[in-house]
Amino acid sequence: MIPLPLDVTRLAGLTFLQKARLPVSVAVDTAGSPVVISRYEDDVWNFWPYISRENAKDGEKRIIWGIGLPDGSRLTDEAHRSLLASAKDFIWSLHVDPIEGGKRPGLKTLISLMGNLAFLLRWMVSQGITRFAQLDGRTLEYVVAAKDGKSAKSTVMKRLLLVEKLYAQVGKIDDCLPSHPWPFESAALLAGMDQRMAHRVPKTPVIPESVFVPLAQKAIEYVEQRAPAILVVQAEAAQAMAAAEARGVKGHAYRHVFGTEVARAHGYAGLRELHAEMALLRTASYICINMFSGLRNSEMMSLESGCISREPGIDGSYECIWLHGTIYKTGERPHKWLVPPIVARAVDLAERMIEPFQSMLRDEERRLRKLETIESKHAKRLAEISRSRNKLFLATHYSQQGPVAVMPGGAAVNKWLKDFCQHFQIRDDNGEVWDLASHQFRRTFAYNYARSELGDLLYLKEHYGHWSLDMTMLYADGGADEYQIDNGLLDDVVRAKQERQAEILAGYLGSDTPLAKGEDWLGTWRPMVRTAKNKDELIQELSSTITLNGTGHSWCAGNAKGGSCGGLCLFEADMCVDCNMALIGPEHLPVWKEIAEQQLVVLQLPDMGVPAKSRANRILEKANQVISKLDGSRSES
Repeated sequence: MIPLPLDVTRLAGLTFLQKARLPVSVAVDTAGSPVVISRYEDDVWNFWPYISRENAKDGEKRIIWGIGLPDGSRLTDEAHRSLLASAKDFIWSLHVDPIEGGKRPGLKTLISLMGNLAFLLRWMVSQGITRFAQLDGRTLEYVVAAKDGKSAKSTVMKRLLLVEKLYAQVGKIDDCLPSHPWPFESAALLAGMDQRMAHRVPKTPVIPESVFVPLAQKAIEYVEQRAPAILVVQAEAAQAMAAAEARGVKGHAYRHVFGTEVARAHGYAGLRELHAEMALLRTASYICINMFSGLRNSEMMSLESGCISREPGIDGSYECIWLHGTIYKTGERPHKWLVPPIVARAVDLAERMIEPFQSMLRDEERRLRKLETIESKHAKRLAEISRSRNKLFLATHYSQQGPVAVMPGGAAVNKWLKDFCQHFQIRDDNGEVWDLASHQFRRTFAYNYARSELGDLLYLKEHYGHWSLDMTMLYADGGADEYQIDNGLLDDVVRAKQERQAEILAGYLGSDTPLAKGEDWLGTWRPMVRTAKNKDELIQELSSTITLNGTGHSWCAGNAKGGSCGGLCLFEADMCVDCNMALIGPEHLPVWKEIAEQQLVVLQLPDMGVPAKSRANRILEKANQVISKLDGSRSES
């Protein structure tokens, strides 16, 4: 079903009965007729036609007004009729008559406010407060209640921000907060939040190397090596059961006997073990795609059959593999991501694995369309089938009508991932099985990418449409179209790179670490840091004034800004020795020793001409300069 634009009539001045019949959710059925899904007066506002995010559960697409209250009653009970009307007016007014200076919130945003609204309503009922206007003069009492000692500061801040929104709707609804709840204060400060957002520590953990490596190895092994044999056995088992059904064998359990025989013939204990192996294969496919693309789970669930395309790179010397899907978080739109070949192979595997689910969807659709009367629940399911039929990841849900194919929610996907780590005993440095979750892939992708020594060359040029990360930070040059830019992923990479850059500078500025290059500008910063009251803040501030790019033999502070050699130092290491924008420290010493050894080997070659020997001697001299400064030794020439 296709959603229709909602009526955004302002609530001010409307009578109770006029508001009661307002549609809050409308769609067009298969015959082209409008169907009201929910009205203002309903106890449940169902917004499923408007929320297309594939991994969202039904509960994430509706507002249930029957909120449980401290006295055992519900908000929808007659005793709370007035408070229910005020709550509905407030939430709906945010959509139809947004806060001044703000954009119109989407329906998902309205749903997200309900948890904090429920907390406020429960406190109001416990205090005998029946209208929002009665909060005036008592809001600081609510601050104490909101800071319940169990909730995170960010949660408390959101609870208090909701009260500020009540004040912002003055004149737009009949029942609101007539004065600012806490003049000269803010929700963030009252909640105890640190206002220095630049120093915020990400909550999502990075997958450590001790987990990342075996996880990638096992997932790739399944996708590239074990998949063909597993799929052959699965196909033979399915054929055996289908043949038994064609011969008149009735009962699912009896038909399973024939599938079990096939599974055992191939070394499995039974059909259950084969299905478990298929589940691991599906999860391995998910891991390979997500690990090497950095997609959100909602974007993973948007992927469909045929989502891979190939085209020549910018200069025609290489092939680009693109993964096509949909971004939802920053406004729904199609998008494509540059991915390595393993992702294409994992997509191909996933396409083969969903064929049985697609058959289930086709059968269910035929049954529903044969019904004499298609009710609202049938129309909803037909819409779900239409959206699901080509999705790359589907799962089985057992309903009263039997098994049906559905798109898995975030909790289901996270269980797949946890089961995968449990099955293969993938443990962290503490010996614990890693608690893997889908959102960890995105942060880990950004973390690893930002720390890649060659991270912002070819890959960034294609993935973001720019040459270097520094140029992409604000998209000042508009060098790529919106279809190719994933702003959210780029922000994650930028944050990870800024964290790493601050770590590098902290190591230099907080010590007397010897430098082969960079002392002329870092030397002026070291005294500032040592005498600063807050060293971390100053390092963050200084770090924000430069951008470091790794070459392997140095940190380059000029390349991303278009200065210095323009990137040639990647291939001509000795250029960094005389460059004012280079930073060469102890971590680069092994590389320079290897460079010196290479030049000694070159100079021993009998067929080297004068120009080549001259170049080798020049590089050797520069390498020895670096080695001498860093550890006081000098390679023999």
